[in-house]
Amino acid sequence: MGAVFRPKDLPGGWRKRVQESIRDFSPDTKDTVLKIMDSWEGAKSEEKLKELLGHDKAESLMKRQLEKQER
Repeated sequence: MGAVFRPKDLPGGWRKRVQESIRDFSPDTKDTVLKIMDSWEGAKSEEKLKELLGHDKAESLMKRQLEKQER
């Protein structure tokens, strides 16, 4: 299973990075992803992202956010 993180663990510009990562998605999908990220509940939210985006895209999104956080 992928890494679990909370929005408060992310630096201040996380929302902009997420928006850049999901810019190719439909407007409804973008809104839903941001809502999930805002109210992060660990594994439950991770599963919601996987249902919405698919396993590979959800893992990729979370991995990119963690990599950018480490920089």
